[in-house]
Amino acid sequence: MRRVGGAHRGLDMWLMQRASALYMALFLVVFAGLLLAAGGLDYQSWRGLFRPLAMKVASLLFAAALLAHAWIGLREIFIDYLRVMAIRLPLLFLFGVLYLGCLVWAADILWSVP
Repeated sequence: MRRVGGAHRGLDMWLMQRASALYMALFLVVFAGLLLAAGGLDYQSWRGLFRPLAMKVASLLFAAALLAHAWIGLREIFIDYLRVMAIRLPLLFLFGVLYLGCLVWAADILWSVP
């Protein structure tokens, strides 16, 4: 009996998108609680909020989850609607580079907080 290799193709992407959505939802709830506990929303409060290493790591994971979630959604849209590979592959590459640049930029911003 021959087994088809693509039977579960996409299940890993579906799970990753759901996991990223769950992390983002949990992070936003915790972040909203921290904002409410912080009191004012002045510069010192924001700086103090992002000073701890745990908050920097959690925020960077949020950015990574957001970009992974967006990448999977964009990839599925491109696969469904852009049939021409000569258009689809350069656009996927372009958005992949753009998203990686955004992740590096987010890391730079978060670790520039003294």
